[in-house]
Amino acid sequence: MPLPPFFSGAILLFWGWQTGLLPFALPLAGLIEGSRYVTTKWDLSQSDFNRLTDICTILLAGLAIFFLTTDSLRASLKILRWLPVVCFPLFAAQKYSVAGRIDIRALMLLARNKAVAADNQPRTIDVSSPYAAICLLAAGTGNARDGSFFIGLLLFTAWALWPQRSKRYSPLLWFLLLALIGSAGYAGHIGLYHLQRKAMMMFSNWWVTGNNDPFKRSTSMGDIGELKLSDRIVFRVTPETKPFQPILLREASYNLYKEAIWHAAPAHFSDLKPEKDQSTWKLQPDHGVKAKKFFTVWTPLEEDKIILKLPLGSYQLGNLPVSRLKKTPLGAVKAEEGPRLLGYQVHYQEGISDDLAPTDNDLYIPEEELPAIQKIIKELHLTAKTPEQVIQVLEDFFQTQFNYSLKLRAAAQGKTPLATFLLSSRAGHCEYFATATVLLLRACGIPARYATGWSAHERSAWGKQIIVRSRHAHAWTLVYQNGTWNNLDTTSSSWIEEENAAASPFHFFQDLWSSLLFTFSRWWWGSEEGILEKWWWVLLIPLVIILAKRLRAGRKIRRIQTDSRKKSEQDIRKDSTYYKIEQHLNALGFERNFWEPPLSWVRRIKRITPPHMLSENILSFLTLYYRERFDKDGLTEAQQLQMKKNADIVLKELKEKEKSS
Repeated sequence: MPLPPFFSGAILLFWGWQTGLLPFALPLAGLIEGSRYVTTKWDLSQSDFNRLTDICTILLAGLAIFFLTTDSLRASLKILRWLPVVCFPLFAAQKYSVAGRIDIRALMLLARNKAVAADNQPRTIDVSSPYAAICLLAAGTGNARDGSFFIGLLLFTAWALWPQRSKRYSPLLWFLLLALIGSAGYAGHIGLYHLQRKAMMMFSNWWVTGNNDPFKRSTSMGDIGELKLSDRIVFRVTPETKPFQPILLREASYNLYKEAIWHAAPAHFSDLKPEKDQSTWKLQPDHGVKAKKFFTVWTPLEEDKIILKLPLGSYQLGNLPVSRLKKTPLGAVKAEEGPRLLGYQVHYQEGISDDLAPTDNDLYIPEEELPAIQKIIKELHLTAKTPEQVIQVLEDFFQTQFNYSLKLRAAAQGKTPLATFLLSSRAGHCEYFATATVLLLRACGIPARYATGWSAHERSAWGKQIIVRSRHAHAWTLVYQNGTWNNLDTTSSSWIEEENAAASPFHFFQDLWSSLLFTFSRWWWGSEEGILEKWWWVLLIPLVIILAKRLRAGRKIRRIQTDSRKKSEQDIRKDSTYYKIEQHLNALGFERNFWEPPLSWVRRIKRITPPHMLSENILSFLTLYYRERFDKDGLTEAQQLQMKKNADIVLKELKEKEKSS
């Protein structure tokens, strides 16, 4: 289907606007529309188009490999987003070629020779329409949330189909039907979006993985213990102040303990608003504290969302270019839609927290845990002590009377795992220490919560970062003291040494590989623009060199007189009797498809109209018209007179039909 003038350039600009790639779209659109005003064309051969197709294929393969290795979860969307650039060399070659079309065999990478052997007649196509469809699909990956994509889609559809519409029907009816179809499509899209969102909310708590899932509203005893079996580096911290002390980075807090499972209530997320630079976020007031601290966390953004790792007392985040930031009353902060690697700056200060004030949940102790808890309370004589004394006694108790271990003893008959930990084994990992501390504090009337996150303490062998491994996942206690929430970690201090001793002897090579990947990712995603957006023009240099080398011979270039050629074609059509008949049929509402021969067109009209609509004279005229055009002997003088007579009769009949309609 031929496209209207300036359609290709406009749709390229639309793609650039929707995807944020306008610096690419502007020169590409200019090159395409510039072909209308350039009289110099290239006489490209079949082999030239074959090579251009190969270049596009290599570009596509390179993009696929890159995106699959750097962002496998969103690779398909990113490849689709860049397809207009990948396919542009072939489309531009068609626009600047003498033929103005492409032999279809150029697109058949694996069957070019077979296609030539099977059919020596070239079959050419105009790739303008497929390229426009690619641009629209790529524009959809921009994920515009203001409806602009659907409006643009509808407008471009109307623009492309308007010249092909049937003139038998009112333009108003045509526009109304198109608007109805577009509205139905948009309503269906909105319905599917809400259905998907509802389904994800219903089943989010059913999802089970091998890793601790910070998006869940609950966490079971043992979830963190599973993470401690891996040496994989999860994220990195770059200290901005020296010396950097080990720090606890929280992901989530829980306040309700039932049947060995911690729950967060309430767990809803509320949207936060960014500052004017769109990358700075205020989490809470800084309360005028002067001794402020900050550092940078480098972490991958997986599945377009992540729970941020933050210390207690975080009040501001910088260099965080994400589209959404949300926070729960219990302190969890979730980021959505941003660069593949986040390097956000955390400003914090101990002693400030805007987490939800204590509620009844922060003093609740399950009945099945009460006997063991009361026994320890009595053993340590905690009932008569002040909150500060209780905290000190519990710290000493767990440090001196308990051991750290990932190998847990089975619970004694009739006892819970926590009771076994407190009364019998006195060995366990951080989840047991934190849970026991929370319940003991609550038994003394001190509000307490269970926190999960990471312990950042290991320096990297390469660079100045603090590396945080999967086995550095940690759980500790939040205690409400002096009007604010504070960290309290009672896990045996030997846990770091014991886990280091159990580390894999090959983690050195894993760390080296991880460091190389991190360095590359930081270089690639470190700037706000991104490398592709900043250096896209460099990718065009080898393509320009290759094309110039192929076309440097003067024989490949032709200067064509497009204006005079079009004028002569218009003069021929103006004097053609057949063209006059076609104009009258068009006026009656019978449009000929661009691929439809005149004789087939007329026969189709006769099939769908009453017998008196068209007489047999038009068939007689077309038979002689075909012979005049395609028979090497042409027409005799008598046949020429007969054809003219038939044409006059047909024109007279059609004029009468126009007057009566």
